[in-house]
Amino acid sequence: MSTLTKRILGTAAVVSLGLSLAACSGSSSSTEKKDMKAGDFELSYQNPDKAIKGGTLNYGFITETPFIGQWIRSLSTAAIDYEMQAPARSALFATDNSFSIVNGKDKGGMADIEFDNGKKTALITLHDGVKWSDGKDVTARDLYFPYEIIANDKAGSSRWTESLANIVGLEDYHNNKTDKISGLTFPDGEDGKKLLIQFKEVKPGFTQSGNGYYLEQYVPYHYLKDIPFDKLQSDEKTTTKPLVVGPFKPKNIVPGESISYEVNEYYYGEKPKLDSVIVKTVNPSKVVASLKNAEFDIVRGTTPDLYPEVEKLKDKGYAITGQDELAVSVMYYNVGHYDAQKSLNISDRETPVQDVKVRKALSYALDEDSVAKEIYHNLKYRANGTIPPVFSDYVNKDNKGFPYEPEKAEKLLEEAGYTYKKDAKGKDGKTNEVNEKGYLVDKNGKTLSLVFLARSGQSYSEVVAMDYINHWKAVGVDVSLFKNKLTDFNTWADLVKSSGKTEDNQAWDISTGGWSLSSEPSQQDLFSAKAPFNLGHFTSPELTALLDDIDSEKSLDKGYRAKAFQKYQAYIQDTAFVTPLDFSIDWTPVNKRVVGWTQAYDATDLWAKLGVSKDKPEQGK
Repeated sequence: MSTLTKRILGTAAVVSLGLSLAACSGSSSSTEKKDMKAGDFELSYQNPDKAIKGGTLNYGFITETPFIGQWIRSLSTAAIDYEMQAPARSALFATDNSFSIVNGKDKGGMADIEFDNGKKTALITLHDGVKWSDGKDVTARDLYFPYEIIANDKAGSSRWTESLANIVGLEDYHNNKTDKISGLTFPDGEDGKKLLIQFKEVKPGFTQSGNGYYLEQYVPYHYLKDIPFDKLQSDEKTTTKPLVVGPFKPKNIVPGESISYEVNEYYYGEKPKLDSVIVKTVNPSKVVASLKNAEFDIVRGTTPDLYPEVEKLKDKGYAITGQDELAVSVMYYNVGHYDAQKSLNISDRETPVQDVKVRKALSYALDEDSVAKEIYHNLKYRANGTIPPVFSDYVNKDNKGFPYEPEKAEKLLEEAGYTYKKDAKGKDGKTNEVNEKGYLVDKNGKTLSLVFLARSGQSYSEVVAMDYINHWKAVGVDVSLFKNKLTDFNTWADLVKSSGKTEDNQAWDISTGGWSLSSEPSQQDLFSAKAPFNLGHFTSPELTALLDDIDSEKSLDKGYRAKAFQKYQAYIQDTAFVTPLDFSIDWTPVNKRVVGWTQAYDATDLWAKLGVSKDKPEQGK
């Protein structure tokens, strides 16, 4: 599973397949599922009026930083680029609403893929009529080129992963041992439509889009072949004058600010309903005012703190749609350290959170349902595991997660050997002002004191952190902030990902992290013994076996893999090596003149189908 398809939420340099609507394609039936919802939100906006001919749609993306403007996915890691380029993108493969690849030209993808598990191969076949915006055919060589870019150090790509090393010959190319990738061949020639991939091992995730074991990218070789690898990132052909395959092509690019699109006459799908699309960045502080002035038809990149004001516009020209995000936030317990030289997490730290009863008690002490309602405006909801509900076959429905049960928390702490002492003092030298029984102490009379590494960065960060601390104090646990303050994201990231033992990385007990996930739900990269992003450093033979089973040959059987995922989630419930906190809803304000908008993950040719029912956006009085 590719580490590049999973990243810590909050970074500005994240691209995860499936998180951008522009990346999704699939069965056309999705837009007919009018009753589908995410929380209280409809997945689609159903405009009772028909689309007019043509028109311009205004699309905004919320950001405090300019977009970079790199059009080659192999060279870009910026989520903002992905959103800004959405109208010009087209998915290589169509998918269903669980992100399984589906074949057939009528499904909307550019190509089909067929696997031969016995031969350990995958054959990608481009559909007829798929062309670049200059009218040239997309070829097998265009599918091969991204592998060269990613694996060639001169190109400066950061997307090389060990998962790609499962392709025969690609690691040798990456290590400059050969100038050809032996495991990628052209059954009908470089200018043909077929690319054959030879793997070392068959993986159960192969049939999931975004699995990381092969690329779902295409780059115009005929257009870029004369540009040296080390010049690709800066050349105008990859930044301001790109070729594209999607329903729209860029007409004018204002670097860092906006892109104006016109219809791509060579698009292989149905002709777009709109004449043009304008995509602009919008600062978070200006979002509400922009919507009140009807400057945008659709705005993406929303956050919970914006919701109360945007919701007021529901009767003033806007609807709000939503979708369950491919994301989860969890609580980590620091039980060790990461050894980068050995690529290994070691659970060797002396801390009360080594005790499963303490971890469970800390989990049951939190009222995450109230946090979701009162602080996140129900745009987050308490998680019962680490697999988002969109992967319905893999979710363990028997898992309850950790609801607010303070009595159970106190009982678990008692079983762990702690007793209340009224005059016990915390690290601040004070007694417990929240619980009149005092703080808990161990058999030696030492106060149960823990350090919470809490992040800053959101308007509600401090409120949530203090809510957690007060709830822990309510069950007798003394918890203080790391260095007595919230930690900025960059410092936090450097600290939790640091190697070896340092004074700081051994000085915290609890932290939280949010992860955007790929559309292949294996979590090896998050929690395995070798994973650098296993931020709590918990390891066990049982966990290793469960994670390996999910990616084993036996899991080529979908039923077996579903049970393997459910066993893994049951283990999380039993051990609380992390505490699942929240799943999130990705919500979008949509002007009521928009026709065809949906956040369904299997939406086909979304940008070609979008239209408007009026010349100008609706604006409430």
